[in-house]
Amino acid sequence: MAKAQIRLAFRIVINKDSQSRWEKYVWDSTYQEFLMQSQLYNDAENPWMTFKQLLSRNEKAEQLHFLVSMAAHPYLLQWKGLTYPMPDVLGNNYMPFQNYRLDIIDSSIKDKNAHEIGITFYSPLLTLVDIVEGHYLVSTNENIYEGVETTMYKMQPRLSIVYYKPLE
Repeated sequence: MAKAQIRLAFRIVINKDSQSRWEKYVWDSTYQEFLMQSQLYNDAENPWMTFKQLLSRNEKAEQLHFLVSMAAHPYLLQWKGLTYPMPDVLGNNYMPFQNYRLDIIDSSIKDKNAHEIGITFYSPLLTLVDIVEGHYLVSTNENIYEGVETTMYKMQPRLSIVYYKPLE
């Protein structure tokens, strides 16, 4: 019956156009953290204006992804392991996440509007029961041969299977 063990990843992008209050708080906090932390990797006399410029001139600036993520961490704890932008097809259960990774898409020390981050949420291992009309039918139960509760997530942009292990 079951096809595989999988891990799903869902990515959100937060920028100046983000609408929710939560996203605006994350955007503002991560920008402030970027301004502080980027000073460690920038040239004080001739600073580079954008994250991409800084990264191309100082490979250690790659650490900014992690350092800036600390500003988002308290907001992510508020979600208590559920990815609210990723509901199931019924709209009342949300994709659980075990961990996340924040990356800076770009930013500027002179223009806050250029600040853009991505957050990728990773689910725990799920059992892929089937794919039904463009939806992943999954279960958190590993012993699926006795009947299990399932949920469905619609295939959509920024949702991907990032781990796949066929079941025998």
